[in-house]
This record gives sequence, structure tokens and C-alpha cells, in this order.
Amino acid sequence: MSLSIKVDHKNESVIFAFSGKIQTSEETIEAMDTLEQEISKEKRMFLYDLSHLEYITSSGLNFLVRSLTKIRNVGGEIVLCGVKGHVEKLLIISKLNEIFTIYPTITEGLNKFQVR
Repeated sequence: MSLSIKVDHKNESVIFAFSGKIQTSEETIEAMDTLEQEISKEKRMFLYDLSHLEYITSSGLNFLVRSLTKIRNVGGEIVLCGVKGHVEKLLIISKLNEIFTIYPTITEGLNKFQVR
């Protein structure tokens, strides 16, 4: 299964729901373009739902770091939700779990932005 991305809006937050696999940098081009469009619309709160992401390579990890940098450079924030299995292991091994805010569910991630 290749990468599929669904974008949704909830209050002031933008939710990117990823499913399938991120294996090449080409698969992240659409997501990065969409992220840049949302940033240009003054969106600053992003949730990446990874609960249906089966597999991620270093290209996918690179995409996550680039997303984080872009969003923080405009004063925004990103949280990862539903991280599990292979994806969770790679985030731990790469120590990216220490720079990303991670919540078990979308609801908990959205609550983080409600507290602001």
C-alpha cells in the first residue's frame, strides 16, 4: 500500500491523516505542498495522525523533521498522534520522540491546542 494523506480541519487545527507507507521522498512532496498551502492560509496548529501509517523510512523521518522546522519557523506547533509499531520504534531509535510532542489520540492532541 502506498502513501495516502487525508487533510481535515478541526477548529483552528489542521489534521493530516497518513495511511500506508512512506518509503520515498517523492511520496512526501504532496504532503509538503499541502502543508505549505495551509501555512500560507495562516494555519499554525498541525496534527499528524500516524495511527494508520504502517511503515516509514529515513525519507519519512526527514519529512517529519522538515515539517516541524517549517511550522516552528512561522510560530506554529505540530503534534504527532497515534504513533505505534514500526513508526514508534523508529522515532525512539532516532530520538525524534524527544523533539516531537506525541499524544496517543487525535482527541488528546486537539486538547493540547484548546489549552493554549
